[in-house]
Amino acid sequence: MTVASSPGPEPSLGSDELEEHGPSNLDVLERPWIAVGLCVAVYLPFALLGYGTDIDVASVLEAGHRWLDHGEYAVSRVPGAAVHEVSTAFLDAVGGAVLVNVASVLFAGVALWGMQALLRHEGSRVGGLAVLVLATNPWFWIAATSLGDFVWALGLLMAGAVVARRDHRVVGGVLFALAVGCRLSTVFLVIAWLVAERLGRPGSRVPLRSTAITGSIALVLGAICFVPSWLWADRTLDFLESAHDFTGFGVHLGRWAIKNAAFFGVAAGGVLLWGLPRLRRAWSWDGSVAFRFALIALVATELLYFRFPFKMVHLIPAALAVALLIGHLGTGSRRWIGVLIAAQLLGGLITTTLAAPDVEDQATSGRIELGVTAGPVLTDVRCRLDDLDDGRYDEPTESESIERSGRNAACLLETWRASP
Repeated sequence: MTVASSPGPEPSLGSDELEEHGPSNLDVLERPWIAVGLCVAVYLPFALLGYGTDIDVASVLEAGHRWLDHGEYAVSRVPGAAVHEVSTAFLDAVGGAVLVNVASVLFAGVALWGMQALLRHEGSRVGGLAVLVLATNPWFWIAATSLGDFVWALGLLMAGAVVARRDHRVVGGVLFALAVGCRLSTVFLVIAWLVAERLGRPGSRVPLRSTAITGSIALVLGAICFVPSWLWADRTLDFLESAHDFTGFGVHLGRWAIKNAAFFGVAAGGVLLWGLPRLRRAWSWDGSVAFRFALIALVATELLYFRFPFKMVHLIPAALAVALLIGHLGTGSRRWIGVLIAAQLLGGLITTTLAAPDVEDQATSGRIELGVTAGPVLTDVRCRLDDLDDGRYDEPTESESIERSGRNAACLLETWRASP
C-alpha cells in the first residue's frame, strides 16, 4: 500500500563550516553498499567463533528449541522475544553457531544500510563514514557477530524507517512490529521515529494518515508477537514485570555513567566531546526527520538505560543515534570523523578498566580503578576461542548451559571492570 508521497531530500545537511570541494577518495564510500559491504566482509570471519559471550545465549537457545521440538513456549527471560528465539533455534538446528552468527552479521548489515539510505535521502555526503562510525563501535561489532537480538531488532527497525520514508507505510509497519517482536524495548525507537515524522517544519512532515497507518500496524502486529509470552504468563501481563527494582538514584547514575564511558570508550569518548561544537553547527531539527529521530532515540535510549543499566549492548541504539547525527556533518568534518573511527578501532583492541564494584553484579558503590587491558573486541575473541572447545549448547542439563553462558559473559566484563 502506498500513500501520498513524502517530502524529498532536505537542504542544509552538512552545513558545518569548511566544506571540502572537489572529488575525494572517500567519495567511494558514498556509493550504495560499498561501506556496508566492507563492514560485512570484515565481520564474517568472526561468525566462526561460536555463539558469543552474551549471558542469555543458553536461555535463548533453550526457549527456541523447546518451542520447535516440543511445541511448548517459555520465555528465555521476561518479557520474551519469540520472533528472535524461534528463528535463532531454527538457524541453530540447520547450521549451528555459524549460521546463527551469519544471520546477525546480515541484520547488522541491514541496519548499516538503512542508516546510510536515510542519510543519502537527505543529501548527506558523509553517510559512508557514518556507517563506519557505527560499525567500528566495539560493542556493535561484538553484537553483529554473535547470538543476540540487538542487531536483529536494529536491522528491522532501520529497514522499516527506510521503507516508511519511501511511503511503503504498510511494509514499514510490519517491519517495525517484527523489530519490537525481536526486542520489546525497540518500541521506544519506533515511537521515536513516528514522533520525528510529526515534528519539524510543516513542509518536512509526512501526512498524518501515513504516520497513523504505520503506527497502527506496528502496534497491532507488535502486540501479536507477544501473545506467546502472554500465554506463558497464564494470560496475564506478568511477563512485562521486571525483576529488577530501582535501587536508588545515585546507584543507577553511577552505573549509567561508568557503563556509558565503557561503551563509547575513553579515547573515542574524548574525540566525541572534542567534536560537540561541530555537531551543534550541524543542527538540522526543522528539516530532517532522520536528525529528529536520532536525537529523540538518543534521549530515549539513555533514559531507559538509566532505569535498567545492565548489558553494555543495550546502548547500541545510542551508538546508532550518534552515528546518524554525525551523518549530518559536512565534508569538512571528514578528518575528525576519521579520528573517531580510528579511536574506536584502537579502543576495540586496547582500553582501560574504569571501576571496581563493591559486589560483582550487584554493586551499590565502587571505586575508580584504571588499568590498561585488552579492548572489548580482542577480549570477546579470546573468550569465544576459549569456549569453542565446548561445542554446541547441548549440555546434559539446562543449568550447565546457563552456567556456561554466565562464565562467557563474565569473561567479557574483564575488558572494563576491575575485580572488587
